[in-house]
Amino acid sequence: MTDVTCAVIRNDDGLVLAVRRGPGMANSGKWEFPGGKTMPGEDHEDCIIREIDEELGMNIIITGSLDSVEYDYGDRQIRLIPFLCETLSTKPQLREHDDYRWMKPDELTSLDMTAADIPVAKQYSSVHIDFTITDQESPDPVVTAEAGDEMARMMGRVTSTEEITMIAGSAAADATLLSQLVTLSSSREKRVGFMSSWALSKVSDINPALLSPYLAMMIDALPVVPNESVQRSFMRVIMRSDINDIPQSHHTVLIDYCMSIMRERNTPVAPRAYGMEILASFCGLYPDMINEVTGLVQLAINDASGGMKAAGRKVIVRLQSAGRK
Repeated sequence: MTDVTCAVIRNDDGLVLAVRRGPGMANSGKWEFPGGKTMPGEDHEDCIIREIDEELGMNIIITGSLDSVEYDYGDRQIRLIPFLCETLSTKPQLREHDDYRWMKPDELTSLDMTAADIPVAKQYSSVHIDFTITDQESPDPVVTAEAGDEMARMMGRVTSTEEITMIAGSAAADATLLSQLVTLSSSREKRVGFMSSWALSKVSDINPALLSPYLAMMIDALPVVPNESVQRSFMRVIMRSDINDIPQSHHTVLIDYCMSIMRERNTPVAPRAYGMEILASFCGLYPDMINEVTGLVQLAINDASGGMKAAGRKVIVRLQSAGRK
């Protein structure tokens, strides 16, 4: 029995990605959820993240899982392990497949899918309603004089990681553009907000210090921003920032927020991982927190995925080392 992972990838409009197997692949022409075989010693979670990056060039966040499916294809038996995932990308790079579609949950079962993927599609569509945002339901974007209509329209048209990377590179060299992205990340238009905040996250990869003037604003926004993708991007920016760049007036607010998401079992993996790292950094400023944070991390990883367990163990070692100083 071969373990194979697949990803039910949902975008911010609630649509799910299906891909068609290309020429030269087994079951060519059939539709499926993307994924692939686990490598020896590889966690299922690490496998699906690697496979989606290799096959489609997309970044995903694992948010849950579905029941596994066992299927005998005659020449091979597989155990298909489906993960629920979210993405900020909308245009996959087809490296093995020859077509893709973003579909409503109840449309998935209409596809000519591979045999093992059919039960996954039925399982997902039976418990996930369609909540796509129509033009009539989407409010007008919030645009300020600093941002401008054209910038908002441009961010609403972004479809790929490559475009976001280019925008982030430009913003890292242009303080005005950077300020516009910060403004648009709070847009009520969901797509504009999460694309702008994603670009800010990419800027933090280039030079996190560029975003230090905006950290207080991001911390204030975390508990109230309705867009989970924006919250996730803000958390990543804060996690990558120098802890000394966070205004002291916001230390308590941020510590309390991170502790609350660490305690909440339904919080997606990425924010919990970012919160864990932020709290560990604060322990360098406030050593009295070490025992409490260590306990929180240990509790959070007890029933976590392999990737989360590995990250948590590294944080615990880091905290233990800090406690001995």
